[in-house]
Amino acid sequence: MKFLVLDIEGEGTGIDIAWRAKRFGHDVRYWLPPTRAGNLRPYGDGMFSKPKEWQGSMKWADLIFITGNNKYADELDDYFGQGFPIFGCNPKAAQLELNRGLGQEILKRYGIETVPYRVVDSVSDAIEYVAKTGKGYALKPWGGDANSSMTHVAKDANEAVFTLKRWNDLGLFKGHLMMQELIEGIEIGISGFFGPAGWSKPKEESFEHKKFLTGDLGENTGEMGTVIRHVGRSKLFDKILEPLTEYLHFVNYVGDCSVNCIIPEGGTPYPLEFTMRPGWPDFCIRQEVFKGDPIEWMGELLYGKDTLRASTQIAVGVIMVHGDFPKCKDPPGTWAGFPLEGLEDMDSIHFQQVQFDNTVRLEAKKVVEGEMFLTAGVYPLVVTGSARNVSEAKRKAMEQVKGISWPSNIMYRTDIGDRLEKDLPKLHEHGFALGMDWK
Repeated sequence: MKFLVLDIEGEGTGIDIAWRAKRFGHDVRYWLPPTRAGNLRPYGDGMFSKPKEWQGSMKWADLIFITGNNKYADELDDYFGQGFPIFGCNPKAAQLELNRGLGQEILKRYGIETVPYRVVDSVSDAIEYVAKTGKGYALKPWGGDANSSMTHVAKDANEAVFTLKRWNDLGLFKGHLMMQELIEGIEIGISGFFGPAGWSKPKEESFEHKKFLTGDLGENTGEMGTVIRHVGRSKLFDKILEPLTEYLHFVNYVGDCSVNCIIPEGGTPYPLEFTMRPGWPDFCIRQEVFKGDPIEWMGELLYGKDTLRASTQIAVGVIMVHGDFPKCKDPPGTWAGFPLEGLEDMDSIHFQQVQFDNTVRLEAKKVVEGEMFLTAGVYPLVVTGSARNVSEAKRKAMEQVKGISWPSNIMYRTDIGDRLEKDLPKLHEHGFALGMDWK
């Protein structure tokens, strides 16, 4: 199969699926945009063909995989309209994620209970509301005109007022802001792949670890590791995703639809936000338990066939980073070229910002040159392990992590999955995540 990967965010998130497809014998082209300064990123150098422009490869491809949904929407819209074989989010479906207002409206339209919230369009209105209620809030952008950098969970009223005032002083408060009530509970994600014939049979239940440091300390990085499991039946899917079937058909969606939820003590799941694209590193971690050809099922899903097969084992994924992550402000190339040692179980190693190139090594007391996998940025690897329970899957993942090295400041969390020892029994009481156990 001729497989084209459009890594439209330019972060290297498409390298894992591109490399797996190549290893399986597919003809792969991998494209990512240059930096704002016009420099070419080294991600994937020496691993597969990297065309300078993506448009010329669209007719060449039998399957086109898009990593995101927030860039090149106008350029890609015509290709969706012309029926190109694209596995990825079209601009209309992307609004469920990019426009929180629409996302909340659609959830309510299909009878899904949401977390109470208020929408404001000025700092004074927001602060007045906080003063009135005396509560903290999850502060999130609302609508297409909002500033996407404004996302913060203020644990109390003082923190909320400080954050709002600071955003205003820095000129960040633009457009509308969603003030979502804070609900104590357990966060869990529910995901499924959707196509013309509806939902693919395997449904994914997941637990993200977003903070940078072990113990859920430090800043929010997006994700430092995740625990996942695929099931045929899921109470959370029945309550959150299945009701959206009609709407996803309406927007002609083909791809991964995920909703992050929180389940409080009462047992009612509340959806928090959509992800209408392959999640990262979630999509890499799922490769640990997918069976067979890594991309053929995607091509078949486009034409109404569900051939995806996944093990029901639990998979744990751990992110390995270095350099100035998560700030990522150093010039491109600063953290590239470090040789990756200890890459043994390649099925459980998922390349991100990696290249294959020459480097120097010491062999038999002689300095020699040779090709090997090298870092190409600050986010080189996702490492996975799978087993019948969380603790064993984590042990397998960490065993591999500890065997991998490169001459830099390697960083990763050591507690991915640990909180599930207490959380899973609570979820089981309400019929969620059944079959997923700590030991």
